[in-house]
Amino acid sequence: MHILISILYRFTARFVSRSDGLDAVSDDVRYGASSSSRFRMSVSWFLKHRFALMVLGVFVLAGFWVLDDYGVGTDTGAQRGIAVQNLEYLLGRSNLVFSDFHRFYGVSYELPLLLVERGLGLDDTRDIHMMRHIITHLFFLTSGFFCYLLAYRLFGSRLLAVVAMLLFLLHPRIYAHSFFNSKDVPFLSMFMICLYLTHRAFGNGNVWRFLILGIAVGVLINLRIMGVTLFAMIVGMQVLDLFRASDRGEVRRILILIAVFMISALVMLYSVSPHLWGDPVGGFVEWFAAFSQHPSPIYQLFRGDLILSIDVNPPEYIPVWMSIATPPVVLVLCVVGILVVLMRGAFNPRDVLHDTRLRFGFLLTICILLPLLAVIILDVNVYYGWRQMYFLHASFCLLAIFGLHWLLSVTHGMRLSSCLYGTVGASVVVVVASMISIHPHQHLYFNFMVDRTTPEHLRSQYDMDYWATVFREGFEHLLEMFPFSKIHLQISLASAGHLNWEILADEDRGRLILERETSDFYITNYQSFKPLESPRSEGTSPLVYSRVIYGSSVLGVGAVNLSLVDDSVVSRYREIYQSAMSLKLVAHSEWDVYVDDSVLVYIKESCASIDPLPGFFLHLSLDDIDALPEYRRRGGHKTRIFDFDFGKYGVRFDGKCMVVVPIPYDGVSGVRTGQFTSNGELWSVAMNIRSGGEDAYRDEYESVVLDNIVVSSEFDVYLGDGRLIYVREPCDASDVEAEFFLHVVPSDVSDLPPPRRESGFDNLDFIFATRGLLFDGMCIASIGLPDYEIERIRTGQWDSEQQRDIWKEEFDVAE
Repeated sequence: MHILISILYRFTARFVSRSDGLDAVSDDVRYGASSSSRFRMSVSWFLKHRFALMVLGVFVLAGFWVLDDYGVGTDTGAQRGIAVQNLEYLLGRSNLVFSDFHRFYGVSYELPLLLVERGLGLDDTRDIHMMRHIITHLFFLTSGFFCYLLAYRLFGSRLLAVVAMLLFLLHPRIYAHSFFNSKDVPFLSMFMICLYLTHRAFGNGNVWRFLILGIAVGVLINLRIMGVTLFAMIVGMQVLDLFRASDRGEVRRILILIAVFMISALVMLYSVSPHLWGDPVGGFVEWFAAFSQHPSPIYQLFRGDLILSIDVNPPEYIPVWMSIATPPVVLVLCVVGILVVLMRGAFNPRDVLHDTRLRFGFLLTICILLPLLAVIILDVNVYYGWRQMYFLHASFCLLAIFGLHWLLSVTHGMRLSSCLYGTVGASVVVVVASMISIHPHQHLYFNFMVDRTTPEHLRSQYDMDYWATVFREGFEHLLEMFPFSKIHLQISLASAGHLNWEILADEDRGRLILERETSDFYITNYQSFKPLESPRSEGTSPLVYSRVIYGSSVLGVGAVNLSLVDDSVVSRYREIYQSAMSLKLVAHSEWDVYVDDSVLVYIKESCASIDPLPGFFLHLSLDDIDALPEYRRRGGHKTRIFDFDFGKYGVRFDGKCMVVVPIPYDGVSGVRTGQFTSNGELWSVAMNIRSGGEDAYRDEYESVVLDNIVVSSEFDVYLGDGRLIYVREPCDASDVEAEFFLHVVPSDVSDLPPPRRESGFDNLDFIFATRGLLFDGMCIASIGLPDYEIERIRTGQWDSEQQRDIWKEEFDVAE
């Protein structure tokens, strides 16, 4: 027992008791004391911080209470796969890790998770996911206690330190992520621990502390290469100490500490980064380049615009996301803290070197500004909110305490301290209330800086459930609705849905069948329904369950098989079917397609359950090519793509299948649609649905001025009002079977979408069926031209079978 108490004390004294740096008892006295005295001092330390430990205990209990409410994030499979590949390499079984981009993701967190999984013998998917959630959340809570310890070291106030811990742990988005995000939250947690170790090392600088700090920073960089910013700042602080050293002995001591820190950090980084073992320097350069320009092109919604992350990344993207998705109390106090630090540094520059607290405040400020500037200047590919920058939250919370401490000091004489604490406390309560109201989807939290009341507004402006964890709630609701039967389900995001299916109990997984062939229900988190990429209303399937957060839909469970819903619902769809039969029939194929100005209706009589299985493609040609979204134009595309699964818009009833797809906006002139499989198209049709039909084309033909003819060939081509009009008379269907090519050469090549700049022309090729109409023995096609200055145009028809031009003409475009 004596030995056990001694070991316990030494561990506590090293990592806990000396953490606050404010104890009056020296280390020599501690280590020279008897074992019983050491134990009493350790107990005294725990008693001194008992309130913080009680708060931490409440968080631990709450975490276990709500643990089973959270779904599985989309990155979980890939993250675990990283560890598996690295373990296989370490065991000499496979080199697959070196051929995968994921080799650049660190394994210092994922590999221990995998070893715990293997060590405990976990083979059930639910057990594996729950274990990962528990450990990730506990690691986050542990870092919250380190936040408390660091704030206590900085300000010597247990109350301020507890406030810091509460601000850190009660960020709604990060709290939810602390269960299912094993990528960004561990990096945040390790960053906070490294900040604490940094303050300890510089406060009581000895070799042991800088060795521990170096090891921790090496792990941090392995988790995410952005950790090099903290590495650089620590070295910078050591260099400053070197310049202000008073004697040769001090210089020697600092040089030793610099060497110890750098060597331990680099050795640790190298040890836990297998992709660096073959070529440390070249591998690191490749690693840095890979993450400064991440190759994944992610479509994301930002302030109502759909942008491609790899192509268009507004400099305000991260600052805006941080400002609308962080509790206001943290933002306000953090801004005050930054201003206090900068103003004190400006008026008293010497204090930055000699005042330990102010010096650390500058370090925290740089920890925020440097990564933000790096992301903006290097145009780093960030996406899905500010999750890659969650580690900044550590600095936010600590600088918020700088701000609160200053406000308390300037209002001390006014006796307003209680009011300040009360205001902060009330703000924290409001945040907690918001977290409870949207539980377990706190990762969808937005503050009052955005409109949270207008229906569907948030979903039309920003990405919502990009982690797809809401699927679990939909699964569990269906299981409650049908407690004794098997449920056949189709999911909008199959891979994410399957991960959330894995965390269900074994008996529930047996009843929930993720099969497309016989799906009775369709579930969506609306994340695939980008407002600019999908029709105005998402889905015609009657909803049996939905979840709305801040007025925006984040989960919908629709019935595809209408035999499972009320008869009154079936009657409504029978009426829709009868109305559709009176519309214009534009295609007669495996499915009949009807159209009016606002809707496409697909109908298949005598429909077997397998008929809706293949996915549907829907490509829309716009009357005005410049109406295409910027990201489509920049990608060199000519149409808007609205591919969908049957469950998204379709229902089965009375032995027939019906799909109702609202046309998303005005200006659609042509449609190409059908069904596809991995082996190719099952069927396809192309049609012109331009509003006005023959009358519109006849009016356009009659408005053409003969002087504007630019081509006289198999087709006469007229140029006017920013459009080309192709006319052939007499004409029959055989004349328009071949595809039309249209190549537009601009006066300035930079006006072209990036993929087209090398070729030097814009490709606007089209099918006559989507741009033209045959009537009265005459063929007329009309297509809008881009609004940039055009130098010349090449056009004609191409015979794909014989690989030759049927006709081809080129002409200059006058100013």
